[in-house]
Amino acid sequence: MTRPTRRSPAALGHRLAALLCLAIAAAPRLAGAAPRVYDAPATPLDGKATLAVPPPPPEYHTEDLGWIEFAYRPSTRDRVRPLIAHAGDVRAELSDLLGRPALVAPVKVRIAAVPAELDNLVPGELAGPATAASFGALRLAALSASPGHGGDALDLESAFRHALAHLALDEATGGAPLPRWFHEGFAAHAAGERAARRAQRLSVAALRGHLLPLDDLEASLAGAADPAASVAHAQSADVLRFLVDGERRQRFTRALDAVSAGAPLGDALEAAYDAPRHELELAWRADVARRYGFLAVLVGSLLLLGLLVGGALGVQRLRARRSAAPPAPHRRLRAAPETRHRPARASTAKLVATLGARHRGEMDGDAGVPKVEHNGQWHTLH
Repeated sequence: MTRPTRRSPAALGHRLAALLCLAIAAAPRLAGAAPRVYDAPATPLDGKATLAVPPPPPEYHTEDLGWIEFAYRPSTRDRVRPLIAHAGDVRAELSDLLGRPALVAPVKVRIAAVPAELDNLVPGELAGPATAASFGALRLAALSASPGHGGDALDLESAFRHALAHLALDEATGGAPLPRWFHEGFAAHAAGERAARRAQRLSVAALRGHLLPLDDLEASLAGAADPAASVAHAQSADVLRFLVDGERRQRFTRALDAVSAGAPLGDALEAAYDAPRHELELAWRADVARRYGFLAVLVGSLLLLGLLVGGALGVQRLRARRSAAPPAPHRRLRAAPETRHRPARASTAKLVATLGARHRGEMDGDAGVPKVEHNGQWHTLH
């Protein structure tokens, strides 16, 4: 009788992990459809039946442009008016990205004042979106004009562009199953949202060698606590930017046509771009190195230059302080003594003559008679 071989717990753990990875990788193929993106969820019987979109609440204002209908709470009017004014431009930009007319069938846009009102703007069979969601089969986009409790400030125009991009991509592919990273990457790139932050994340990830393989984008995006703030989200948007950039846009349109005809996305991309997926990924990585590697070097150079200039100015000021002469001690100023003018004293001879004249004038009755002095005696002239 043969005795069963004993395996170590570590070996069993590695084997179970390998089986789990195989199961996760095979799950989408067995299901026959990729999971929908979180803000463009699937509807029941998506593509086979259409649910009834509830009419807007009676207090909502409605404005119909023919191809798009807006319904919004009156308190949000100042924020919705720019969306209505720019709706045609957004449609033209999406048509340019897709290489075909976009949003041909009419769409409805519902804008609530707060997220709690969104439950009343979508069919009852659907769960209300957090702040924004697009339903391709319903041709419906529901948005909140304000974020949830404690959320960051909401850019309503960016959210509007994002939602319409989801609807346009569903229309172009006939609602075909697409990976979440592809759907979300196209919407983020079309909306132009957080472009500077995405560039910063990609630049840091490229310098550190942390760019994700394309095959890992789906799992990384689904597992992120905040998908919009993850490297996977920034990378997804940049991959779509690369696929539609310049002369590659016509190939992107052909890939969407193949997907609409039933081809898997990977096969459609390889056929449209005449390259296997790993070569497309290498081309994208080389493009990232050119675009964002230069950005990192530029930012680093500017920071270094700023440090050098600041250090030089600090040294110059320190030297100027050391070389400066010490200030003179402070002296208390005393007021100049007041000069008093004393009347000049008359001489003794003048005083004697004056007193003698007064005495003679008092003693002599002939004050008005002329007199002469001779040998010390006065003689009256008659």
